Amino acid sequence: MIKDLTLRKAIELAVVTEQMGADFYDRLKHKFANQKELAEIFDQLVRDERKHETQFKTVLESVPEQDIRAEQFEQYQYLRATAISSFFRKDGLKNTDDIETSNDALGKALAFEKATLQYYEAIRDILGEQPQLEQIIDAERSHVVAIMKVIVADAKFRGLDYNW
Repeated sequence: MIKDLTLRKAIELAVVTEQMGADFYDRLKHKFANQKELAEIFDQLVRDERKHETQFKTVLESVPEQDIRAEQFEQYQYLRATAISSFFRKDGLKNTDDIETSNDALGKALAFEKATLQYYEAIRDILGEQPQLEQIIDAERSHVVAIMKVIVADAKFRGLDYNW
């Protein structure tokens, strides 16, 4: 999929990424079930990732099949390079055996959220602003901030369902 990357394929990869993220967070939720607060964080992340998957499917419906324009070539190269990140490899989020502590788990979640945020911003650079995509980017950004607050300040995690 990455070799012949088109915008449509990039968004299809985003759908798969959200599925992978939800599965990964679900495994972490079960792995840390004995740590209630941590399990709740991962449970909320599962729900958020599934919501993002649905949103990306909506974005996908609006993306035409088209070749890239010459002025977008560099943006596509950046998008492709981002997609090759270890988090987008087929096995990148499958293994949780090396995650032993809550800090390990939160660190891996933070790295994943940062990588997906960067990838989705690269999609926006090509596609332009779209309300659904902006919602997803804002949510990914809030995940990064929320996870950082939990790591640094031991704050309570607030997912997308939380009313500020």
